[in-house]
Amino acid sequence: MQITINNLKTDYLKIGAGPTLVFLHGWSKDINKERYQKLFDSLSQKYQLIALDLPGFGQTDSPQKPWSVSDYAKFVNEFLDKLNISNCIMAGHSFGGRITLKLASQNNPKIKKIILIDSAGIERKSLKVKLLSSVSGIIPVSVKKILIPILGSKDYNDVNGVLRETFKLVVNENLEPIIPKIKVPTLLVWGKEDHTTPLWHANLIQKLIPHSVLITVPEANHGLPYRQPQKTAQIILNTNL
Repeated sequence: MQITINNLKTDYLKIGAGPTLVFLHGWSKDINKERYQKLFDSLSQKYQLIALDLPGFGQTDSPQKPWSVSDYAKFVNEFLDKLNISNCIMAGHSFGGRITLKLASQNNPKIKKIILIDSAGIERKSLKVKLLSSVSGIIPVSVKKILIPILGSKDYNDVNGVLRETFKLVVNENLEPIIPKIKVPTLLVWGKEDHTTPLWHANLIQKLIPHSVLITVPEANHGLPYRQPQKTAQIILNTNL
Protein backbone atom coordinates (compact mmCIF):
# COMPACT_ATOMS: atom_id res chain seq x y z
CA MET A 1 0.00 0.00 0.00
CA GLN A 2 1.13 3.55 -0.60
CA ILE A 3 0.16 6.99 0.65
CA THR A 4 1.80 10.39 0.31
CA ILE A 5 2.94 12.29 3.38
CA ASN A 6 4.53 15.71 2.94
CA ASN A 7 5.23 14.93 -0.73
CA LEU A 8 7.01 11.68 0.19
CA LYS A 9 5.58 8.53 -1.36
CA THR A 10 5.30 6.18 1.62
CA ASP A 11 5.03 2.40 1.39
CA TYR A 12 3.39 0.37 4.16
CA LEU A 13 1.62 -2.89 4.88
CA LYS A 14 -1.41 -3.72 7.00
CA ILE A 15 -2.28 -7.27 8.00
CA GLY A 16 -4.32 -9.01 10.68
CA ALA A 17 -7.12 -7.82 12.91
CA GLY A 18 -7.41 -6.66 16.50
CA PRO A 19 -5.72 -3.88 18.46
CA THR A 20 -3.41 -1.79 16.27
CA LEU A 21 0.34 -2.37 16.54
CA VAL A 22 2.55 -0.01 14.51
CA PHE A 23 6.07 -1.32 13.84
CA LEU A 24 9.11 0.84 13.02
CA HIS A 25 12.14 -0.91 11.52
CA GLY A 26 15.84 -0.50 12.24
CA TRP A 27 18.66 1.13 10.27
CA SER A 28 20.99 -0.86 8.05
CA LYS A 29 21.81 -1.15 4.38
CA ASP A 30 18.82 -2.36 2.32
CA ILE A 31 16.60 -2.78 5.38
CA ASN A 32 12.84 -2.46 4.99
CA LYS A 33 9.64 -3.79 6.47
CA GLU A 34 9.94 -7.05 4.49
CA ARG A 35 12.93 -8.10 6.62
CA TYR A 36 10.49 -8.62 9.51
CA GLN A 37 7.78 -10.49 7.60
CA LYS A 38 7.91 -13.66 9.74
CA LEU A 39 7.56 -11.57 12.89
CA PHE A 40 4.62 -9.70 11.36
CA ASP A 41 2.89 -12.93 10.35
CA SER A 42 3.02 -14.16 13.95
CA LEU A 43 1.94 -10.86 15.51
CA SER A 44 -0.96 -10.51 13.08
CA GLN A 45 -2.66 -13.45 14.82
CA LYS A 46 -3.54 -11.03 17.64
CA TYR A 47 -3.00 -7.53 16.21
CA GLN A 48 -3.77 -5.39 13.22
CA LEU A 49 -0.13 -5.00 12.26
CA ILE A 50 0.90 -1.85 10.40
CA ALA A 51 4.49 -1.38 9.28
CA LEU A 52 5.97 1.27 7.03
CA ASP A 53 9.23 1.82 5.20
CA LEU A 54 10.69 4.90 6.86
CA PRO A 55 11.86 7.72 4.55
CA GLY A 56 15.10 6.72 2.85
CA PHE A 57 14.43 2.98 3.16
CA GLY A 58 12.61 0.34 1.14
CA GLN A 59 9.98 1.74 -1.20
CA THR A 60 9.53 5.06 0.60
CA ASP A 61 11.05 8.23 -0.84
CA SER A 62 14.13 9.77 0.76
CA PRO A 63 13.94 13.11 2.53
CA GLN A 64 15.22 16.03 0.51
CA LYS A 65 17.46 17.24 3.34
CA PRO A 66 19.09 15.60 6.37
CA TRP A 67 16.57 14.61 9.04
CA SER A 68 16.89 14.42 12.81
CA VAL A 69 15.13 11.96 15.11
CA SER A 70 12.51 14.67 15.68
CA ASP A 71 11.88 14.89 11.92
CA TYR A 72 11.26 11.14 11.74
CA ALA A 73 9.02 11.31 14.81
CA LYS A 74 6.99 14.09 13.21
CA PHE A 75 6.69 12.05 10.01
CA VAL A 76 5.46 8.96 11.89
CA ASN A 77 2.94 11.06 13.79
CA GLU A 78 1.62 12.41 10.47
CA PHE A 79 1.48 8.82 9.17
CA LEU A 80 -0.73 7.91 12.15
CA ASP A 81 -2.97 10.89 11.40
CA LYS A 82 -3.20 9.94 7.72
CA LEU A 83 -4.39 6.43 8.62
CA ASN A 84 -6.69 7.73 11.40
CA ILE A 85 -4.80 5.77 14.05
CA SER A 86 -5.67 7.22 17.44
CA ASN A 87 -4.95 4.36 19.84
CA CYS A 88 -2.03 2.04 19.15
CA ILE A 89 0.86 0.06 20.52
CA MET A 90 4.09 1.27 18.92
CA ALA A 91 6.99 -1.15 18.53
CA GLY A 92 10.43 -0.15 17.33
CA HIS A 93 13.59 -2.10 16.59
CA SER A 94 16.94 -0.29 16.89
CA PHE A 95 16.49 3.00 14.98
CA GLY A 96 12.73 2.43 15.10
CA GLY A 97 13.03 2.26 18.87
CA ARG A 98 14.79 5.60 18.82
CA ILE A 99 11.80 7.16 17.05
CA THR A 100 9.41 5.39 19.43
CA LEU A 101 11.25 6.83 22.44
CA LYS A 102 11.01 10.33 20.98
CA LEU A 103 7.26 10.04 20.30
CA ALA A 104 6.44 8.45 23.65
CA SER A 105 8.44 11.08 25.55
CA GLN A 106 6.13 13.71 24.06
CA ASN A 107 3.12 12.05 25.74
CA ASN A 108 1.61 11.42 22.33
CA PRO A 109 -2.04 10.53 22.99
CA LYS A 110 -2.13 8.16 20.02
CA ILE A 111 0.31 5.77 21.73
CA LYS A 112 -0.99 3.69 24.65
CA LYS A 113 1.94 1.27 25.02
CA ILE A 114 5.43 0.87 23.54
CA ILE A 115 7.65 -2.10 22.76
CA LEU A 116 11.39 -1.51 22.39
CA ILE A 117 13.37 -4.27 20.68
CA ASP A 118 17.14 -3.82 21.02
CA SER A 119 16.42 -0.10 20.82
CA ALA A 120 18.91 2.62 19.99
CA GLY A 121 18.77 5.97 21.77
CA ILE A 122 21.50 5.82 24.40
CA GLU A 123 24.53 7.60 22.96
CA ARG A 124 27.72 7.83 24.99
CA LYS A 125 30.63 8.44 22.67
CA SER A 126 33.43 5.92 22.72
CA LEU A 127 37.05 6.94 23.17
CA LYS A 128 37.62 6.26 19.46
CA VAL A 129 34.87 8.71 18.47
CA LYS A 130 36.03 11.33 20.99
CA LEU A 131 39.58 11.18 19.64
CA LEU A 132 38.42 11.49 16.04
CA SER A 133 36.17 14.43 16.91
CA SER A 134 38.89 16.24 18.83
CA VAL A 135 41.37 16.16 15.94
CA SER A 136 38.85 16.43 13.09
CA GLY A 137 39.55 20.12 12.51
CA ILE A 138 43.26 19.63 11.95
CA ILE A 139 43.24 16.40 9.92
CA PRO A 140 43.73 16.94 6.17
CA VAL A 141 40.80 15.91 3.97
CA SER A 142 42.92 13.27 2.26
CA VAL A 143 43.64 11.61 5.61
CA LYS A 144 39.98 11.84 6.69
CA LYS A 145 38.97 9.89 3.58
CA ILE A 146 41.23 7.09 4.77
CA LEU A 147 40.23 7.20 8.44
CA ILE A 148 36.45 7.47 8.12
CA PRO A 149 35.96 4.01 6.51
CA ILE A 150 38.19 2.54 9.22
CA LEU A 151 36.76 4.34 12.25
CA GLY A 152 33.22 5.01 11.06
CA SER A 153 30.43 2.54 11.76
CA LYS A 154 29.22 0.13 9.06
CA ASP A 155 25.82 1.87 8.98
CA TYR A 156 27.57 5.20 8.35
CA ASN A 157 29.83 3.79 5.63
CA ASP A 158 26.95 2.02 3.87
CA VAL A 159 25.05 5.23 3.06
CA ASN A 160 25.80 8.41 1.16
CA GLY A 161 24.43 11.89 0.62
CA VAL A 162 21.36 12.91 2.60
CA LEU A 163 21.15 9.61 4.49
CA ARG A 164 24.77 9.84 5.63
CA GLU A 165 24.15 13.35 6.98
CA THR A 166 20.91 12.10 8.52
CA PHE A 167 22.79 9.26 10.23
CA LYS A 168 25.19 11.77 11.77
CA LEU A 169 22.30 13.85 13.13
CA VAL A 170 20.56 10.77 14.49
CA VAL A 171 23.47 9.19 16.35
CA ASN A 172 24.64 12.51 17.77
CA GLU A 173 21.39 12.88 19.73
CA ASN A 174 21.40 11.13 23.09
CA LEU A 175 17.80 10.46 24.12
CA GLU A 176 18.71 9.53 27.69
CA PRO A 177 17.52 12.89 29.16
CA ILE A 178 14.00 12.57 27.70
CA ILE A 179 13.35 8.90 28.49
CA PRO A 180 12.10 9.58 32.06
CA LYS A 181 9.22 11.57 30.50
CA ILE A 182 7.73 8.32 29.15
CA LYS A 183 4.68 7.32 31.19
CA VAL A 184 3.04 4.61 29.05
CA PRO A 185 3.49 0.88 29.78
CA THR A 186 6.75 -0.27 28.20
CA LEU A 187 8.11 -3.68 27.21
CA LEU A 188 11.81 -4.06 26.44
CA VAL A 189 12.88 -7.16 24.49
CA TRP A 190 16.65 -7.58 24.22
CA GLY A 191 19.21 -10.02 22.90
CA LYS A 192 21.75 -10.84 25.62
CA GLU A 193 24.53 -10.93 23.03
CA ASP A 194 23.65 -7.58 21.44
CA HIS A 195 26.89 -5.67 20.90
CA THR A 196 25.32 -2.84 18.89
CA THR A 197 22.99 -1.66 21.65
CA PRO A 198 24.38 -3.67 24.57
CA LEU A 199 22.27 -5.02 27.41
CA TRP A 200 23.35 -2.21 29.73
CA HIS A 201 21.37 0.14 27.46
CA ALA A 202 18.25 -1.93 28.21
CA ASN A 203 18.97 -1.91 31.94
CA LEU A 204 19.36 1.88 31.88
CA ILE A 205 16.16 2.43 29.88
CA GLN A 206 14.27 0.11 32.25
CA LYS A 207 15.55 2.14 35.19
CA LEU A 208 14.49 5.42 33.54
CA ILE A 209 10.94 4.30 32.62
CA PRO A 210 8.80 3.53 35.69
CA HIS A 211 7.10 0.12 35.70
CA SER A 212 8.74 -1.01 32.46
CA VAL A 213 9.35 -4.72 31.87
CA LEU A 214 12.60 -6.14 30.44
CA ILE A 215 12.78 -9.62 28.92
CA THR A 216 16.12 -10.87 27.59
CA VAL A 217 16.75 -13.60 25.06
CA PRO A 218 19.85 -15.81 25.50
CA GLU A 219 22.18 -16.30 22.53
CA ALA A 220 20.44 -13.51 20.59
CA ASN A 221 22.05 -10.41 19.12
CA HIS A 222 20.90 -7.11 17.61
CA GLY A 223 19.09 -8.90 14.79
CA LEU A 224 16.72 -10.59 17.25
CA PRO A 225 13.37 -9.66 15.60
CA TYR A 226 14.26 -11.10 12.20
CA ARG A 227 16.71 -13.81 13.27
CA GLN A 228 14.41 -15.18 15.98
CA PRO A 229 11.01 -13.88 14.88
CA GLN A 230 8.95 -16.62 16.55
CA LYS A 231 10.67 -16.11 19.90
CA THR A 232 10.25 -12.34 19.65
CA ALA A 233 6.58 -12.68 18.75
CA GLN A 234 6.00 -15.15 21.59
CA ILE A 235 7.35 -12.66 24.13
CA ILE A 236 5.21 -9.83 22.76
CA LEU A 237 2.06 -11.94 22.54
CA ASN A 238 2.44 -13.43 26.03
CA THR A 239 3.49 -10.34 28.00
CA ASN A 240 0.73 -8.24 29.52
CA LEU A 241 1.58 -4.61 30.14
